[in-house]
Amino acid sequence: MSAKIDELKAAIRAQASVNDPFLGEGSAAAFEAGSMLWPGERWSKIEPFATTASGDRRLEEYRYTPADGGPVLPVAFMFEQAASGSRVRVYSDHHLVEDRAPILDVVERLHPWRDEGDVLFAYFKALNGNRLEDVLDLFEADGYFRHSNDETFRGRDGLRTDFSKMMGTSGIRIRYCRLTDDAKTCAVECYMPSGRPAVAVYERGGPGRLKAVRIYL
Repeated sequence: MSAKIDELKAAIRAQASVNDPFLGEGSAAAFEAGSMLWPGERWSKIEPFATTASGDRRLEEYRYTPADGGPVLPVAFMFEQAASGSRVRVYSDHHLVEDRAPILDVVERLHPWRDEGDVLFAYFKALNGNRLEDVLDLFEADGYFRHSNDETFRGRDGLRTDFSKMMGTSGIRIRYCRLTDDAKTCAVECYMPSGRPAVAVYERGGPGRLKAVRIYL
């Protein structure tokens, strides 16, 4: 597994710029020297969790275990190739910093579903319409929602508790910036209702079902 982490370090060092929750936009060297999210010695274990790649972008998800025995920290790196140079945007737990400056421009009319037969079309239609039962119906029996701090709600009862709190009386509306979709998983860089930049990962399950939603901020 150390080889994979060495690959991660090398990939970060090769970037022309890194956008970090703590430091904002800066160099890879500044990220390595100044951010707690650098995959270095403060972490006793760093586990690759999932990768979603399409076109010029690749999202790599990890689980960091602190050397001091603290709780696991979800961390995601969105690598992007561009004419102006390669870059990576880092997302993690919203508790790490009080707020975060905007990163990407919102793209009007952008949406995360491939077509109206995609489970994500039904999911966001139900979410925006504040239809809790319809949202719950779309998850697999063991489907889950994982927040940026690793708090996870699994199964219909757990999801009901979480979505009841999140949806309130008006539903949830998200503004979209970038989509990275490999047909199984769609990673959406977006702005949450609070205005905070995030990457939301939607993992499709069986036909017409969602397996998981994971959030990084």
